[in-house]
Amino acid sequence: MILIEFLFAMMLAGVLLLIFPLLVLLASVAGIVVLWVLAPTVLLAALVFWLLFPHFAGLVFLILVLVVGFSILDRRYPHAPVRRW
Repeated sequence: MILIEFLFAMMLAGVLLLIFPLLVLLASVAGIVVLWVLAPTVLLAALVFWLLFPHFAGLVFLILVLVVGFSILDRRYPHAPVRRW
């Protein structure tokens, strides 16, 4: 019985060693795709703000960072309905 459990553990370790690099690769590809989609949008917004308000570049950058940060936080923590007595 111990031999069967040992063989099962070896098969499980082999499968995990085969699947884990694939999962890491898929996660990195997903991260690159997200950056590829979001980066041009952020750069375009920064360019528009810089063209509209050239003297307020620091303030516009701060507002842009705050908007992007709050949108990420809003997506990360879903809103629960407020239940009152």
